[in-house]
Amino acid sequence: MTRNAFVFCTGYNGGTAIVDRKLEAQFGRLGTRQLFAEGLYKPAVASAIFAKNDADLEWLLGEYGRVTGQALRDVDALKRTVGVGEVYQTILKTSYL
Repeated sequence: MTRNAFVFCTGYNGGTAIVDRKLEAQFGRLGTRQLFAEGLYKPAVASAIFAKNDADLEWLLGEYGRVTGQALRDVDALKRTVGVGEVYQTILKTSYL
């Protein structure tokens, strides 16, 4: 699975990732913190997870709490809040909306 497929994935259908083509085209070149600055919280968290960047995840946790007023307990709570899990190695195809 590519970074952009994971970052802009809206869901899965079996072994296929369903990706938002419009968001990927517009924001696909942005890094984690730039995605967050654009208000794309879920893609920002997904970007940090894909990169395995714990420092960015901690930064996102603090910034998310500051921006939304929701003090989340830890990074796992942030992942659950925005609806992002781990990168699935079994995803072999990508379908675009």
